Amino acid sequence: MNSQDSTSTTAFLKRCSLLLIILFPFLVGCASNKIIRDSDYTDSLAAMRTGSPEKAMILFPSGEQKGFITSMEKSWISLWNGNKDQSSLLDQVKFLESRKYTSISREAEYFFFSESEEGYIPGEHEIIVLHLLSAMYFMENQQWDEAKVEARLAGYFLQTMFNPNQPHFDDPALRIWLASIWSALGEWNEAQVDLRRAYELSQNKNLLPLILLNHPPKNLALSFYGVSPHLDWVQGEAFPKFSNKTAEPLGGIHYSTEAWYQRHMLRNTAIRDIVSSSNYMAQYYGVKFGAGSEKALGYTAGGAIMTTGVILGTAIFAGGVYLLASAGVNDGQAIGYIIGAGFIVGAKMWKEGSRLASDTARRVDEEEEQKLENMRTYRFMRFLPNWIALEADPILITPWQAVKTYQAPKSKTSVQFIQRF
Repeated sequence: MNSQDSTSTTAFLKRCSLLLIILFPFLVGCASNKIIRDSDYTDSLAAMRTGSPEKAMILFPSGEQKGFITSMEKSWISLWNGNKDQSSLLDQVKFLESRKYTSISREAEYFFFSESEEGYIPGEHEIIVLHLLSAMYFMENQQWDEAKVEARLAGYFLQTMFNPNQPHFDDPALRIWLASIWSALGEWNEAQVDLRRAYELSQNKNLLPLILLNHPPKNLALSFYGVSPHLDWVQGEAFPKFSNKTAEPLGGIHYSTEAWYQRHMLRNTAIRDIVSSSNYMAQYYGVKFGAGSEKALGYTAGGAIMTTGVILGTAIFAGGVYLLASAGVNDGQAIGYIIGAGFIVGAKMWKEGSRLASDTARRVDEEEEQKLENMRTYRFMRFLPNWIALEADPILITPWQAVKTYQAPKSKTSVQFIQRF
């Protein structure tokens, strides 16, 4: 190689090295982006449940960056922490608006869905909450017209997207949430539409006084009780069950949000070919099959040792008796020693074989449980309330609550939105 070629090669390598140094942080960032496991949320959820949204944000798990779920979760936590920045939330709104929503039917039930930028397919309630939460952020920033747009979008996904005669997702908890937003925006007629729909869905007669009002109420309070359902995992099942561990509010108009998560599971089943993570299922069944094979090997090896012990013990006894007989010895004590030696060897090997089989089984069970614990994840928007309640008058505020009060300039109703931890 001549000197000119050598110089060119050296210069090229230097440029490559410089480029690699520049790109390294980005490459590391891409490599470290991973799905958040259920157990990763433990500390952040605990902080939120004890009334500390600021600490919940500090302890929020890293891994998924700017995805639909984490953007929604952080926006919900941050709202109660005094944050007014809704940029990440608007990014999700804009992206989903640019995508086409798909409607499918399953056993006369209709579902809608669309894929987020990172590949997650939000549940129907999550799409609606996206617009309800965005409306609250616009009210937080006193952008009343923009808040109305988001409220109309939430209503669209609750009702207008489908033929009214088609069975589809609707929910009284979301309806009273939307009604409260309309009330704060000064649109009492729109609020009553949602209140009537909540009544049709639930037959809750406590709604009737509000539905029959000719004039908007002076005050309303919408309370969010609790923080996220709990996930209960059952050994041998690939997906969890949801449980609501927040006490039911006393009296008034209140609804559980449990139906959101049951619908999420049902939706995932209905479009399992799209939603189901084949990689996850392959990992899950790989753990199960691998554990079974390793246990079988342990039992086989243990059984072989136990069988060998029996054979060896018998051989010692038979061989010893044969040798004594060949030598013409008829000593009962000697024969007793031979029997004892055979028994000791056989019993020892039987014990060791049994221990190997049981130790292998225990170790495999422990490793399997650890693998499954690491794999356990069900992606959905956490931190949302377990109950939503609507009251005609503001309630006493305690330190274990966070409150947002909204009232558009032309609205006759002041609405308190209360997070009760």
